[in-house]
Amino acid sequence: MNSLIKTILRFLGFDRAVTFGILARVWGLFSGPITMVIIATGLSQTQQGFYFTFSSLLALQTFFDLGLMFVIGQFASHEFVNLSWGKNGTLEGEPVALKRFTDLLCKTTLWFGVAALLMMIVLIPAGLIFFGQKGNVDFQWRLPWILAVVGTSLNLFVTPFFAIIMGSGDVVTVNKRDLVTVISSSILCWAVIGLHGGLYTAFTVNLGGLAISWGYLLSRRPELLKLAWRGWFGEERAIRKAPGGLSWWGEIWPMQWRMAVSSGAAYFTYQLFNPILFHYQGSVVAGQMGMTMSVANALLAGSFTVMSAKAPEYGKLIAVKDWKGLDSLFSRSLRQTFMLVSGGAVVGVLLIWLLQEHSRYGIRFIPAIQAAMLFGTVCLQAIYGSLGVYLRAHKKEPLMYSSVYSSVIQVAVTWYMGKRFASFGVTAGYLVVTACFMFPYVFMVWSSCRKEWHSQ
Repeated sequence: MNSLIKTILRFLGFDRAVTFGILARVWGLFSGPITMVIIATGLSQTQQGFYFTFSSLLALQTFFDLGLMFVIGQFASHEFVNLSWGKNGTLEGEPVALKRFTDLLCKTTLWFGVAALLMMIVLIPAGLIFFGQKGNVDFQWRLPWILAVVGTSLNLFVTPFFAIIMGSGDVVTVNKRDLVTVISSSILCWAVIGLHGGLYTAFTVNLGGLAISWGYLLSRRPELLKLAWRGWFGEERAIRKAPGGLSWWGEIWPMQWRMAVSSGAAYFTYQLFNPILFHYQGSVVAGQMGMTMSVANALLAGSFTVMSAKAPEYGKLIAVKDWKGLDSLFSRSLRQTFMLVSGGAVVGVLLIWLLQEHSRYGIRFIPAIQAAMLFGTVCLQAIYGSLGVYLRAHKKEPLMYSSVYSSVIQVAVTWYMGKRFASFGVTAGYLVVTACFMFPYVFMVWSSCRKEWHSQ
């Protein structure tokens, strides 16, 4: 019996890294309904709309990291072919690779430090103006918004350390950290709402992540933090500036600016639903969409764990030009990803339908038929997102134009359909744009690039 279970788990791609990642998503699926019930009972429908619109606006952080978060892991995976981890986060290996890795660490931590500061300066007043248009409400939202932005900004600053750790191939550590973070954040969220903390719960989610992230780095990888410090202010600075390091403008920037455009375009594709519905249809409809999107996003993230866990391996296989091994690993991961997302979509739609038929909490979601369209779109996203991981593992970003074109179309469709047909128009437009444009376009680019790059 045990051997059968192990065989099934291996078939589904459940190694240690994937297991921790899946457990984090399973916790999300387990805690999600609890959180939704607590939100439904502890927050008014108006507060719920504010809460999920907070989340959409905080996602604007993508415009401050300018795509660098996605780039770090790809470069780290290529350099780590000749490196390994030592005690307490020290690095060992070939001197040139070590120098380039140190350069990558120092330059990216500086970038994210500046980005975190700019995020606070820009988003705090922007949010105060946006939410202030709704006039007087009978709950506090200004201070919770300020704290939420500060917490998100501080979490942004820690991003490069874990992106590098994951790019090195230590996916187990990153996924374990994610698991502990989501558990602690959920418990803090429940406690704050239970204590009638209202929208302050938006900050507690970030507080849990901050404590776990910095606690891990200080206790398990202190040498990595010291390396970043020495690279800017200590003895490593002169060595890092000598010839032979990593060229930002020659190597990182050509991919980063494309990723910045792609990730910025993706924001308009995925995050404008709530603000548009909030503006035209009110906070209640925005809250229903936000609640349903949180379930859909949890499903997408959970199924995508298999693919993201293998991304460092893709980079290493590409570095040694093992195309056959790359395609074999990718095909297996893609099959596993689709099995997880499609099965989860069926379960998710069924649960929402049952809630709407038999529970008063069902009204907190968009109608089940609309949820089915949304979950169908997520299945397509899991596939073309996987194709994107494959392409970007080559340290290139050929999907920039498709991201821009689709976002322009999606923004127009979301604005028009959301204004005229509320949540039904938004979900229907989302499915049509994804199925008729984004999915076939990305597949075409993937096929073309794969053929061209692997023939060189």
